[in-house]
Amino acid sequence: MKPWLLNILACPIDKHHPLSARFFSWETTEDEMRKIGSEARVPSPHFKKSYKHLAKQLADGTISPMAIRNVEDVSGSSSSERLLAVAVDAINRLEHALDKGEDDLLREYPEDIDALYRFLNLLEVDAGLLVCPECGRWFPVGSAVETIPEMLPDDLRERDRDLKWLEKWREQVPVHVLENGKPYNLTDKNSE
Repeated sequence: MKPWLLNILACPIDKHHPLSARFFSWETTEDEMRKIGSEARVPSPHFKKSYKHLAKQLADGTISPMAIRNVEDVSGSSSSERLLAVAVDAINRLEHALDKGEDDLLREYPEDIDALYRFLNLLEVDAGLLVCPECGRWFPVGSAVETIPEMLPDDLRERDRDLKWLEKWREQVPVHVLENGKPYNLTDKNSE
């Protein structure tokens, strides 16, 4: 899953957006992340068309600043943590200029557009967790299929697989999800 997807994902139960995201591991290698990080905030002619597309998404509201701020990286990768921090700094600056047109954004904030683009589009999450802060439901990333978020309604979820996944990632999952997450949690499992 590319972090960009957080801008459009919503809870399938209550339609709440944005979701909270916690990234456990990356498909992007540490070496690739270091390279991406070393080039962040240095606009490249190679991404010119992509920057224009991102500026359009910023101007039309497709990019959700809160979705980016709701990301927590618990992967242990210092490179991905730095990239996330740079992306959050960039969105904090860009958010105050979203009333400008895409050309103005590109001209006035090229470094921030580059940093945000690299984080949202060049990294790939391997495993993680999405949580709806409204209803408390959680959705795994990379459980059944690597890198894919599984945004299924309760009646289509597989209880045993979900509980096994929660147990596997117990150290990275927030306590409130382990104890009270919906549709399943480890407290319910232990009370069987």
